[in-house]
Amino acid sequence: MSDSNVSLTDEIAYDELTRLVSFGCRFHGTKGNHDAADWICAELLERTGLQPELQTVDLPAWDPGTRHGIDLVAPVQQHIEAWPMLWSGATDGTVHASVEYLGPCGLWGDSMVWKRFVALDADGEPVGYVLSRDAGPAAPQPLPAGYDATLPHLSISHEDGERLLEWIRQGIVPEISFACDCSDGGNAISDNIIVDIPGTDGTAVDKTAASCVVLCAHYDTYYNTRGAYDNGSGTIALLELAQALASHPRPYRVRIIFFTAEEWHLGGSRHYVEHASDLKNIHFVYNIDGLGRADFVELFSAPENLAYRFDSEVKAYNRDSGRDMDVITRFPPMKGTDDASFHMAGVPTVYMTINDRERLHQPNDLPEMRSAGNIVWAVNMVSTILDRIPRETHMEKPVL
Repeated sequence: MSDSNVSLTDEIAYDELTRLVSFGCRFHGTKGNHDAADWICAELLERTGLQPELQTVDLPAWDPGTRHGIDLVAPVQQHIEAWPMLWSGATDGTVHASVEYLGPCGLWGDSMVWKRFVALDADGEPVGYVLSRDAGPAAPQPLPAGYDATLPHLSISHEDGERLLEWIRQGIVPEISFACDCSDGGNAISDNIIVDIPGTDGTAVDKTAASCVVLCAHYDTYYNTRGAYDNGSGTIALLELAQALASHPRPYRVRIIFFTAEEWHLGGSRHYVEHASDLKNIHFVYNIDGLGRADFVELFSAPENLAYRFDSEVKAYNRDSGRDMDVITRFPPMKGTDDASFHMAGVPTVYMTINDRERLHQPNDLPEMRSAGNIVWAVNMVSTILDRIPRETHMEKPVL
């Protein structure tokens, strides 16, 4: 497919992204999440003529509450921005504590490595944990397995963490106060949205037996953001790709999946993979998560031969299109987005992102024209190179 088959412009991408974020925060199970799903389904039906299938994802509920932030009491008095990590526990009112540095904390496996501090009461007992981001402002993430669910866990910025650590190295004990009213209980429900674009060879007749390529993106957000970059941008790109593929079918079936609950430790994609009966028929999964304002694209892919082919084809597309977009290919894939659920099951995968750390899980993650331009680039690029990637199945043994 050539670029001429995709009529998307920067202005159209920006307007569509603005429409999506108008539903507000799309945290799993919330009204904004459901309203966005209804809009995506309506858009898919209009653009493809196909009725999407909904796959319900039912997970334990968690609410971040309304009391966020940390007050630094000593050696200076200052308010620090902080966000509760997903599944954080709560405090019983306001807690006063001293701070000690514990060491690194891996998130999403070791895809991210943050600094971890413990908050201690007057008796030296832990009353909470503070996690400092590896780079950028405070941003919530899911907690790793084995965390203490009875205590609050708060995310702070890289800069604030470095300052705490410097004081501690100087022999100064930071003192803080904070309150956290997170809560859990019940269930949070939302839907994966699936539509199959038939191939010209009739491959949609038996969906469980017919081979396919999977294109996916998550449409949910964290509780503190409208998520234009993460991942409204990928959602709009996937809608446009569904329309383009429906207008110009491939010889093979293409399955389009809008995942929910990605921010809940890949809840939507984990559910999909757990219940899938046709994983061995997937040629590869192409996951789009975060098309920000940068001028470089990152590809995380496996197996290694597939990673090389994607790297080569994206670079070739750049040369042919005249776009000065650097390409960084990482192997093996990271564990922090939906392709990881497939990778762990042995399915060939590629994850594409144009990183925008300053917007990740932030209240100011709103539509940007630069990001809209990168949505257009991504749609045209994927549409152009999709047929150039070998579609032999490369199932591998899952690696933990």
